[in-house]
Parts: sequence; C-alpha cells; structure tokens
Amino acid sequence: MELSQILSWVGTGTGVLIGIPQLVKTVRTKKVGDLSTTMFVLILVTCACFLTRAIVIKETAFTFYYAFLIIMNSLQIFLIWRYRDGNSVA
Repeated sequence: MELSQILSWVGTGTGVLIGIPQLVKTVRTKKVGDLSTTMFVLILVTCACFLTRAIVIKETAFTFYYAFLIIMNSLQIFLIWRYRDGNSVA
C-alpha cells in the first residue's frame, strides 16, 4: 500500500469521527436551536460533489468517507427538523 493510500485511510478514519460528537449531543439533549440547517445542507451538496469525483477516480477511501458523511449529515438534518422549536418526542 502506498503512503498516499495510507494517509487517505487515516484521514477517512479521523474524518468519520468528526460529526459523531454533535450527533450524539443532539440525540441526548434534543436541542438544536443553535445548529444551522443551511450548513448541513451545504455540507451535503459538497459531499455529493466529492463523492461523485471519488467514484469516478475509483478512490475507495474517499468514496467511503463521503458516503458516510452524507448519511451522518442527513441524519443531523432530520434531527434538526425533528427537534426544532422543542418538538421532541418523548
């Protein structure tokens, strides 16, 4: 395995961890008032573009990473929608 591939997987591994704390905090507190839906939508658009590129160049690490980010950010947008204005379900 080349150094660039190793670094791709290391970056993927650490990158996957980025959104998890916010997601866990949102689920625990059911508070989303200070989260920007627009930011998460822009991240989704960005990830979709980068995912397309990763698929075209057949870069497995980045394909996995951007697919994972799309799932995580979609879930965060769903939670923002669900818990916005204190509409949490007990």
